[in-house]
Amino acid sequence: MAAAGRVLFLLHEPGYFRLYGSTIVELSRRGWEVLLAFDKPDRRGEAPLVPPRAHAGVRFVGATPPAARDGVLAALRPGIDYVRYLEPRFAGAEFLRQRAAKRLPPVLRWLQRLSRAPRWVVGAAIRCVRALERAVAVERGMRDFIQQQAPDVVFVSPLVTLGPSGATQTEAVKAAHALGIPTVVGAASWDNLTSKGLVRVVPDVLSVWNEAQRAEAVSLHRIPPARVHVTGAQSLDHWFEPRSSDAVEALRSRLGLTPGRSVILYVGSSKNMAPGDREPRFVERWLVALRGSAVPALRDAIVIVRPHPGHLKPWSGDSLESLQRQGVTVWPLSYTGMPLSDAEIDEFHDTLLACDAVVGVNTTAMIEAAIVGRPVLTVCDPAFTQSQQETLHFQYLVDHAEGCAQVARTLDEHVAQLERALLHPGDRREALAAFVAAFVRPFGLDQPSTDRLCDVIESVHGAGPQRALRIDEKAMMHPGGSR
Repeated sequence: MAAAGRVLFLLHEPGYFRLYGSTIVELSRRGWEVLLAFDKPDRRGEAPLVPPRAHAGVRFVGATPPAARDGVLAALRPGIDYVRYLEPRFAGAEFLRQRAAKRLPPVLRWLQRLSRAPRWVVGAAIRCVRALERAVAVERGMRDFIQQQAPDVVFVSPLVTLGPSGATQTEAVKAAHALGIPTVVGAASWDNLTSKGLVRVVPDVLSVWNEAQRAEAVSLHRIPPARVHVTGAQSLDHWFEPRSSDAVEALRSRLGLTPGRSVILYVGSSKNMAPGDREPRFVERWLVALRGSAVPALRDAIVIVRPHPGHLKPWSGDSLESLQRQGVTVWPLSYTGMPLSDAEIDEFHDTLLACDAVVGVNTTAMIEAAIVGRPVLTVCDPAFTQSQQETLHFQYLVDHAEGCAQVARTLDEHVAQLERALLHPGDRREALAAFVAAFVRPFGLDQPSTDRLCDVIESVHGAGPQRALRIDEKAMMHPGGSR
C-alpha cells in the first residue's frame, strides 16, 4: 500500500514520545511514513528512538542540525522570550520572568531593569522580531536537512523551549516555509504557552489542547485565530482506557493497602515546580495536620507519596527514612526512564484508582487524577509561591477557575476539605467531569484526541501551506480588543 504521506516529526528529545507516541503510532497505522529527528537524541541514554508499537514506515533520521549560536537572531530570540513576560498578563509571574532572564545574552541584560511594559509595546517588539526572522535567510544546514527528507508535512514541538533548542526548532519552521512545506506546531503540554518562550515564527497550524490554550495562542503569542486548532490532549488519551478491577486489587495487595482504610495519594511535582527538598519538608508538615484530624477516615488514612519521575532525589536518604518511620509509603523509588514504560503507566493508573483522594502542588498528575474521577486537592503554601502564585497555568487547576482541584490557603482549611472529600466522595464528581470535558477532551469524553491531531496533520497535507493567505499580523486584535 502506498504511503498516505510523509511527515517529519522534529521533537526536542525521545522523551517526547510520552506526548506524541500515540500520534506517531496512529499516523503509521493510517499508512503514513513517519520520520523522526530530535534536537537531543541522546538525552535519554539508550532509550528507543522509535515508539513501541509503531508500524512499518516509522524511522529515526538523525539529529536536527543545531541553530547558529552567534549573530543578531541568536541574541534577539532570548530577548523576545524575556520581553513577552513584561506585558500585564504576566505582572505576577516573577518566577517565569527570572527564568527567561537567565538566557539573556550580555548585550541584552539591561532588559532585566524592566519588569513591566504596556501590551502594545510587547506586541510591537514581537512584530519587529518576526519581521527580522522573515528577512534573515534560513540556515543552510537546516534547509538541506529537511529537503533531504522530502516530507509532505513538518511537525515541530515544543518550539517554545527557552535556549538553543527553541532556536533550532524556529529554524526548522522557517526552513519548511522556505521549501513550501506546510508546518504544524504542537503545544506539547498544558503549561507550554504560558511558561516558556515565544512562538517566534507563525506556523501554518498551531495545535492546542483546549479553548484556554487557544486564547493564550491568540492573545499572548499573537497567532492568527484561523491557524489555531483545538485537538484535545492526545498525551492523556491512555487515561481514558479502563483498567481491570483485578489489576487494581493486585496493586492494593502489593502495597499492603488495608481494606476499610482511606488512601491519600500525594503526587510529586517536577524540579521546576518544587525545587530542592521543599516537597519532603512540606509533606512532613502536611502529615502532622492530617494526623491531627478529628475524623478517623483522615486521621488513620494510609498515605502514599509518588515522587515525580524526573525529581526523585529529594525523596531519598534522611527524608525517605523519616517518612517511612511515620508509616508513609514512598513509591516508586525508581523508574526505567522517560518516557515511562507501559507497565509503569499502568501501575500509576492503578494507584490512582486505588486511592480515595489526590493531593499535589502543581503537576499533570492532578489532571490525570481528575480524569479517573478522584478528588484533587492542593494547598497554596509559601514554599511553593513560585509554582503556584508566579505562574499562569496553576490557575487552570484550582476550583474557583473551573479547575479540577480544591485549593486551600492553610493546612487547617485543607484538612477540612480532605475530610469532606473522604466522607462525601461524590460531591465533586460533576465538577471533575466538567473540567475534563473542557480541558482534556473538548470534543467529547469518548473522542480520542490522538485522532483529532492526526486529522489536523492530514488536513494540512491536503490543503497545502496556508502562508499564501498572508494574514496581516498588524491587524490582529486580542480578544479584549487591544493589541
